[in-house]
Amino acid sequence: MTAIEGVASEQAAGREMPPGVLVDGPLVNAKFRDSYIAFGLMFTGTIATPVWIYTQGIGRVEILVFLGMFALSTVGIGVGMHRLLVHRSFRCGPVMRAFFCAIATMAVQGSVLKWVSNHRRHHLHTDKPGDVHSPYYDGAGNEHDSFLKGMLYAQGGWVWDRATTDGEYYAKDILADPIAMFFTRTRWYWYAASAVLIPGVIGFAFGGVRTMIGCVVVSGLFRSYVMTFATSLVNSVCHSDGRYGYRRYQTDDGTTNEFVTTLITFGEGLHNNHHRFPRDAYLSHAWYEIDINGLIILGLAKLGLVQDVFLGGVRRRS
Repeated sequence: MTAIEGVASEQAAGREMPPGVLVDGPLVNAKFRDSYIAFGLMFTGTIATPVWIYTQGIGRVEILVFLGMFALSTVGIGVGMHRLLVHRSFRCGPVMRAFFCAIATMAVQGSVLKWVSNHRRHHLHTDKPGDVHSPYYDGAGNEHDSFLKGMLYAQGGWVWDRATTDGEYYAKDILADPIAMFFTRTRWYWYAASAVLIPGVIGFAFGGVRTMIGCVVVSGLFRSYVMTFATSLVNSVCHSDGRYGYRRYQTDDGTTNEFVTTLITFGEGLHNNHHRFPRDAYLSHAWYEIDINGLIILGLAKLGLVQDVFLGGVRRRS
């Protein structure tokens, strides 16, 4: 019996959801509204990208902007949203905090408040009823009836269910943080900057109108979807209970470390390590485990730009 099968055998399908999980009301409606708009734009870019490449082609500018914006938003999610704002793996001053909030929001994966609330709920109920995006249970606490359906749910289907997370329950610190809430309120401006304005300006400056359009379509809208897809692999592939990757620690969930996901998310694919030591800023526990986000945090600490970094379950004062 696997860890997840053991969990499943102890849980009744469709049981009452734990506190902080909402299945109706204005927050659910807001979730759908935001998702329809954001994914509508990303899917438009995804459909338009092969058409644009076939008819117009792309050059170095579009490719470099794609890679640069992908790297920036990947660091934003991994270092800023995940390790700073969710787990408080390190501290930093208001300027660095604002910077991390900005590049995290530019990943176009929801507001700071929404992302932090969802991820904390995920940790509290990992791969059990109440988890936000488990490949084993849906938003109502019902067990998925096939592995494929569960993986598709974890990869993105959870966005469209009727459950959402109450920030008042999971993220009171974010609600009380003026910097985080500023970026929560202004998220659509940062989405626009990430997906349209910055790629468009760079494209126009280095190649004119045609390159500008190519950068918006390929390096902006499509890149936002690729970034979201890559992050979602942590929810699906890295919760496969050993089907993909390996389990360094015997945790009571299905988390794994998976090499490809680790590379493209700059270290977030070391998910079994993370769930064993959720507050650690650096997740590599072997020479072959590459944690770029963790190395960035350690480098910033050396420069004095961040402080009090958690390592090995202990905060290192600085």
